[in-house]
Amino acid sequence: MSVVTQRVDLFNGSLRDNLILACPSASDTALSHVLKQVGLARLLEGQGLDTWLGDGGRQLSGGERRRLGIARGLLHSAPIMLLDEPTEGLDVQTEAEILSLLKTHCQDKTVIIITHRLVGLEQMDTVCLMDAGQIVEQGTHASLLNANGRYAQLMHRL
Repeated sequence: MSVVTQRVDLFNGSLRDNLILACPSASDTALSHVLKQVGLARLLEGQGLDTWLGDGGRQLSGGERRRLGIARGLLHSAPIMLLDEPTEGLDVQTEAEILSLLKTHCQDKTVIIITHRLVGLEQMDTVCLMDAGQIVEQGTHASLLNANGRYAQLMHRL
């Protein structure tokens, strides 16, 4: 299982060191490609994959750290991918690009996205609305809208 948590831990090491955790056999070409896919091509400038991220990746924004976590998830080839708030802190355009990338990359995978953001849910096979740890509504985006329940109320507030 590939897991992308809300809080992406980066280690005191190079960009390469922080990516190969997900796939030790990945080539520099594969690492560079996934960085470009998640919109982090600028990190390849200068020292490239040898760029020192420092303790906790302090020089990176929260959105950049988030996208590095997603890059790790893409590199780690597993049949199940769990993403916790994958687009939190990203601008609308980057969020759309990441969701599109995940849709393409994960076509043959089981993907579980935990989110408070009601974005891209129409693309999901099943949506589960939870409250107090319980599933209170479940179905497709369209069927939940047609049911006119809590999910529909939340969507109409957008």
